Amino acid sequence: MTFRMRLTALASLAAAIALIGGSIFVYYSYRHDLMWQADRELAASLTLAPLNQIVTYNSNGQLVIKAQPGWDPSETPQSIVVPRSSTALSVRTVTLVSPVYTDAVGPFRYQTVSVHGVRTRQLTILGTKPLVIVTRSLADVDRSLAHLRWLLVFTCLGGITVATLFGTLLSGRAIAPLRRLTETTERITESGDLSARTDQHGRDEISRLSTQLDALFATLERSFQTQRQLVADASHELRTPLSTLRANVGLLAHPNGLTAGERNELVADVEEELESMTTLVGELVELAHGEELDVEPTEFRLDQVVQSAVDRATKRTQTVAFRTDLEPTTILGVPERVERAVDNLLDNARKWSPTGETIDVSVRNGIVEVRDCGPGIAAEDVPLVFNRFYRSVAARGTPGAGLGLAIVKQVADAHNGSVSVDQAPGGGAILRLSLLPIR
Repeated sequence: MTFRMRLTALASLAAAIALIGGSIFVYYSYRHDLMWQADRELAASLTLAPLNQIVTYNSNGQLVIKAQPGWDPSETPQSIVVPRSSTALSVRTVTLVSPVYTDAVGPFRYQTVSVHGVRTRQLTILGTKPLVIVTRSLADVDRSLAHLRWLLVFTCLGGITVATLFGTLLSGRAIAPLRRLTETTERITESGDLSARTDQHGRDEISRLSTQLDALFATLERSFQTQRQLVADASHELRTPLSTLRANVGLLAHPNGLTAGERNELVADVEEELESMTTLVGELVELAHGEELDVEPTEFRLDQVVQSAVDRATKRTQTVAFRTDLEPTTILGVPERVERAVDNLLDNARKWSPTGETIDVSVRNGIVEVRDCGPGIAAEDVPLVFNRFYRSVAARGTPGAGLGLAIVKQVADAHNGSVSVDQAPGGGAILRLSLLPIR
């Protein structure tokens, strides 16, 4: 069953429940009113009976039968038939009292009986034995109720039919946005074109779903574009070292005509290219993890992670020194990835700082700040330094593939943080990794 058919069926079912429920209520309310009117007529008819009695209401609203002289309540009950009535409904018992014959009178009793196959309403005045029995035919009541039953049946059938027709028409209009949404997603699935959009805006649930799907398609499109760009850039960066390695290995495979010094130079060049490729592959693997945290985040001390990275960088190089100012800070994240980002910031600062200089490293309020002693970053390079494979003109003669700072930005994005760069007073650059502190 399609969603449109289900929607139509539900609308028809709701209309049927409402119509049938309303019809039942109307029928029994009308039946109650008719029977009550019949009972009132039976009670009022006592004043017309030849019983030497008068029926009245007392101050408490009770029916009272007042005996007249010469009336013997032990006589055989007398019965009269009330003429045809036009209204009906209700069974009720009313206490009957008498100032003269208190031992011979009692409550009224209403009941429906069958007399010669005809439903009849009967009122009995009770005492030591029935005193008076008054009856009334319910034929007119039954005719009215039968007419009402057929009227309600046809009303329900007609109402359900109309509800089904209108439900079919309106459900088609109601699911039109959903149909367009389905067609768009099917077209994207078949063609793979993530640039398509549903372009449905509004405050209803389908429009909100369309907006979220458009945002999802945009995210997927950016992700695929980034992936394609990463593959293209990686291929470009690997092409040069691979070509160099192929040429050097070819020369080493045929060493005739090479001097020992040339052979050693080729071996050193091969080792350098292999180290460069190893670094590049490691950074590509790091980038391939994406911008989402792939492990459960935990609370850890940011200052301790930075101190560990500084200690490791100090052991790796003797050309520069590190000066730290670390404020205790706790954040939520993956300490290994944050430490890798700090390593990249320190390596970048070490690469640009002259021998003998001191690199300042600080942690305050969740912000890791690294200041180098290099020439600084040109204004046109500032917006691009955190892009993948970007290398400024000054950096193209240095080792690296331009992925270190891109990894820093990726780690920041995964931790809902940010990165920034400023020129340091007196020369050099200040790179910041901003994360959200817990306390």
